[in-house]
Amino acid sequence: MPDITGSSTRQAALDYAEMGWPVLPGAIWHNGHFADPADETRVIDPCLRPPGEATTDAGRVGEWWSKDGRHQPNVLTITGSRLGAFMVAENLVMTLADDPRFAASPTPVLAFPNMPIAYFLVRPPMPSVLQSRDARVVDAGLPLPLPPSALDTTSVMWLITPGQAGNRLIPADALADQIQDHERKTA
Repeated sequence: MPDITGSSTRQAALDYAEMGWPVLPGAIWHNGHFADPADETRVIDPCLRPPGEATTDAGRVGEWWSKDGRHQPNVLTITGSRLGAFMVAENLVMTLADDPRFAASPTPVLAFPNMPIAYFLVRPPMPSVLQSRDARVVDAGLPLPLPPSALDTTSVMWLITPGQAGNRLIPADALADQIQDHERKTA
């Protein structure tokens, strides 16, 4: 099983693809805007390839991260049929992490320092409704940066690494049930 922590962006992208997470190269943040990592020219979209091209194909992933340039691209994944996500407010993140059900079956959790949210990565299908003040289903097709990507000087980090979660995603419905249980307790 891959160990993503401490990897180069190329190796991390290959490791994510090996786990079945579709990846694509992402722009870097440079001088207050998204930029092409090869030459630092401004780009509009953080995805350097169309989201529909996100792949787990090791050959293509290796090619995308082997191009010469000033920087390596960030690693993006796209939510969809292989990987889903819940955006969870800071006050609920620790509550979920302390839940014995979550401790018994964790899932990877992404965070951005100094941002009051985290992203819990899950296995689709996603619930159509989530009754919560503090959590939202992330729409399919949204790009999410994965470690060791960075936005300017802010590194994307794992609160729970894929390795700590056994390199697997828990079913979305299982996490939705935990979120809704906590909502009922605090209502």
